[in-house]
Amino acid sequence: MLGELKNKMGYYILRKTILKGYDSSNSFKNFIGKSFNYLIILPLNDTDFSNSFDVVKYFKIHKKEVTLFLPEHKVNTISLTTNYKYISYDLDDINSFGLPSKNLTERLKERSFDVLVDLERENNLFITAVASLVQANFKVGFKKPEIENLYNFQLVNTKINSEISYRNLLNSLKMF
Repeated sequence: MLGELKNKMGYYILRKTILKGYDSSNSFKNFIGKSFNYLIILPLNDTDFSNSFDVVKYFKIHKKEVTLFLPEHKVNTISLTTNYKYISYDLDDINSFGLPSKNLTERLKERSFDVLVDLERENNLFITAVASLVQANFKVGFKKPEIENLYNFQLVNTKINSEISYRNLLNSLKMF
């Protein structure tokens, strides 16, 4: 009960402060080809985490600068030979309402990216808040019930199989 109340309060704070005045309209004409600097938010679920790496590899293959956003305990699971940059976080970076801490908020706001790709399929207040804080020309992610208009490009999540969801995302992005 208390956790649900905190979550609702967190979404209320997110809508009133972070998303206030946010504009998600941009031209999509060749936005993938013209973009170089990507922040990819990796999913928290272990199966989704491993299935999402085809999307990450796609951008690396196409010579994009990729920065990954992931929990501190998963940094070691990424091969050191791939030379990914990363922004990690731990429990201290999440406040009592489930939102990013002041320290993490400052770290995110001092960087900007051409494209943000949120690969979290589940509704997660912390990840949604992080996606809204990041300065990016284009934001891509899965449709979430609590937040409208956060992403310039949204896909419907295939709940049954994350591999299909990520393949659909990748196929959609290849059109640009």
